[in-house]
Amino acid sequence: MATEKDLVNAVRESLKADGNLDRIKAEMRTEVIKLLDCSSKESNSKTVKPSHDIVFLNELVREYLDWMGYKYSSTVFRAECDLPKHCLDRKLLAQGLGVKDNEKSKNLPLLCGLVQTFTSLKDTSL
Repeated sequence: MATEKDLVNAVRESLKADGNLDRIKAEMRTEVIKLLDCSSKESNSKTVKPSHDIVFLNELVREYLDWMGYKYSSTVFRAECDLPKHCLDRKLLAQGLGVKDNEKSKNLPLLCGLVQTFTSLKDTSL
């Protein structure tokens, strides 16, 4: 006869096999962050609104997380940064960076393009 521990382990393994365990953990983290954020906002009425640059940077990070398929990390990140559900358009992000997408760059997140650009600049300056 199966014990309660055996049942818990079987459920855990089933959720892990289906890929649902990570999703459930991420959803729980998101909800906990929301709860903590709400309680801290109530106790701290002077919440500083992030600057335009910080919001822009957060959007670049979110685009990277989404592109990489880190949907659970992206969900938690979005909740923690209080980003809107829908991300900024890639064209707006590229325009804000002063970057023109080409066939090669369109296949990568903008953040990767920035890293490649700075790496190539560093290599050419040597």
